[in-house]
This record gives sequence, C-alpha cells and structure tokens, in this order.
Amino acid sequence: MKKHLRNLDYPLLVIILLLSLFGLVMVYSASFVEAGLDPSINDSGYYFERQRIWLVLGLVIFFFSSMFSYRSLRKLTQPAFIITVIFLVLVLTSMGVTVNGATRWLDFKIFLFQPSELAKITMVLYFSHILTRKQDRLDDFKQGVLPPILLLGFVFGLIVLQPDLGTATSILIACGIILLFSGARFRHLFTIGGAAIALVLVLIFGAGYRRDRFTSFLSPFEDPSGEGYQLIQSLIAIASGKVNGVGLGNGVQKAGYLPEAHTDFIMSVIAEELGLFGVLFVIITFMALMYKGVMIAKRAPDRFGRLLALGITFQIISQAIINLGAISGSMPITGITLPLISYGGSSMLITFATLGVLMNVAIKGNMKRGYVEEADEDVPTQQPLRTVK
Repeated sequence: MKKHLRNLDYPLLVIILLLSLFGLVMVYSASFVEAGLDPSINDSGYYFERQRIWLVLGLVIFFFSSMFSYRSLRKLTQPAFIITVIFLVLVLTSMGVTVNGATRWLDFKIFLFQPSELAKITMVLYFSHILTRKQDRLDDFKQGVLPPILLLGFVFGLIVLQPDLGTATSILIACGIILLFSGARFRHLFTIGGAAIALVLVLIFGAGYRRDRFTSFLSPFEDPSGEGYQLIQSLIAIASGKVNGVGLGNGVQKAGYLPEAHTDFIMSVIAEELGLFGVLFVIITFMALMYKGVMIAKRAPDRFGRLLALGITFQIISQAIINLGAISGSMPITGITLPLISYGGSSMLITFATLGVLMNVAIKGNMKRGYVEEADEDVPTQQPLRTVK
C-alpha cells in the first residue's frame, strides 16, 4: 500500500478531483430550480445528493482499479466484451428503458445502467489487447486489422440503434487512436478512416431526426421553436455570461428554458454563471488531463499499457470535445455528456473506473525505475511502439 501511494501520479489525481468536485457544485447549481419545482421530486437538492453518492462510489472504484494491475485486465477482455454485447442487445429488447425518445438504459432497480458507457472501456481494453497480441500481423490487413474492426463495427451498430450516435462516435475515435499508434500501415488507416466517415454521414442523413439535428446546428434560427430551440437557449446562456458570468446560482436559462441543463448542457450553465473564466477553467483542466494521459502512455512499461493509456485518455477527451462542440453550435447535438461534470451515475462510475486503470499504468511507469517489471505475456517490456507506416 505504501509503495502504491508513493508512486501515485498526484497531478493526475488533482485534475480528476478538480473536475469532479467542480462538477458536483455545478450539478447543484444547474438543477436546484428544476428539482424544486418538479412536483414528483419537490427537493432542490435531489440531483446534488444523488451525484454526491455517485462521486463517493466513483472515488472508491477509482482507488480500487488503480491498485488492480492493468496487465491482469487482459484476461478479462473476452468475458467483458461478451457481457457488454449481451447488455447492448438487452437494451434493444423489451428490457430497455426509454428516456426522451432514446432507449439506452437497463433498469437495475437501484439505478438505471447505460451499457454504452461500459462499451467505452470494453472496446478500449479489447483494442489495446488484440493489437498488442497481433503486432507482428498488423501489416496483414485481413489477419491483423480487419477482425477487431469488424467487432468494433458490430458494437458501433448496436449503440447506434439505441440511438446514441455520439457515444458510438467517441468509441470509434478512441479505438482509431489506438489503431493509429499500434503501428498499422497508413494506407489501411486511410481506408478505415474514410469508411468510418462515410458511415457516420450515411447514418446522419439516413435518419430524419439526425438530419434535422445536423442541419439545425448549422442554422438553428430557422426553426427556433423546434430543432433549433435547445441550441438557441444554449447560445443565449453563453452570451449572457460574457467574461465574469452572472454569478454562481444566478443563471436564468436553467429555470425552464434550457433542457437537460444539469446533464448534456451543463457547460452552458457554467458559461452563463461563471463566464469566460469558468469555460477556460474547464477547457484548461481537460487539456491538462490529455497531457497527463499522453505522458503516462509515453512512460508506460509496455506496449499494452501505452495503447491502453492512450485509448482511455482520448475516449474521455473526445467525449468532452463532442459535448463542448454541441453546446457551442460547432458540432451537431448528440446527447453526449461532459465527463466528470455532467449528472449521471453510469457515466460517473465508468469514467472513474477507466481513470483508475490509467492511474495504475502511471503507477507501474513510476515503479519501473525501482525494480524490474514482470514481462508482458506477448511483448518484451523494452520494445517501443512501432511508428505508423
């Protein structure tokens, strides 16, 4: 335990605590009006109290997963993948719970669980494991690259059917980053990337509601009371905040004007109440998280650890970018939340679990100078990542 605590990456821990505690405060500020006026709740602190419970549980999971050797996760890759697929299939049956027109949850009585959140870490783990094991076959597209891509496409399709294109896209990005740094040939990456972009565009324009959302983000004021309403309210909140903001808790848009103020659009509330300074705090903190993740990957003891650290880092960062793009009108609205800040149990617990794994990679990297690590089962620890061909 002492060795574990001594080798913690404390800057990473500070970043995680800053984001999650800041998020807890903003969840209360963004939700107390809605929760207090809702006759089915009638408690202004309802969402805050639940988020506080998720935060405590998340921290417990974080420290537990940081103590659990990330190398041991390789043995869990196959069962984790199977369980994830089963959950994703169950969501599409009568067991799935529909909220706001999307069927993304399973009801576990105590809480609603979102299997697509589990798919985030499962696919990062699977890609890191399989591309480490197949590193000597990555030049062969059919044997090395195609099999994991097909499984990724299968999971992507299950999530899109919920529908949840935002989460599916963030998983696609994270796995793409892992594939990029695994050493796959450039022409293979170009082909896969082109196919992925074409697929996303087909999915956007192939469904009426997705097409409307896409066009509404380009010109929201053409339908101010329909598809453009949410983005317009978000832009009003951002504009109202200016540099200093209107003050914590004093925002107006959360009082019935801005839908999903404490979840998808919590960043709009931050912009309104804390102004440019609040926005910069969030962006800079996420940039610091990305920097730490890349450095942890660089110092990881083996290839699997490097790919895993990169995948976890860019899974979280891509989700943040998609969310920030949506609330500012730079990207289509996808319904994806802001990691560690938005309200939500499944997202909070899974994010803390993945960050715990990232911390474990950092710990192993810090320990590497003190003693000889156990060798990776597929790759010598001294072998560096191959460059992209």
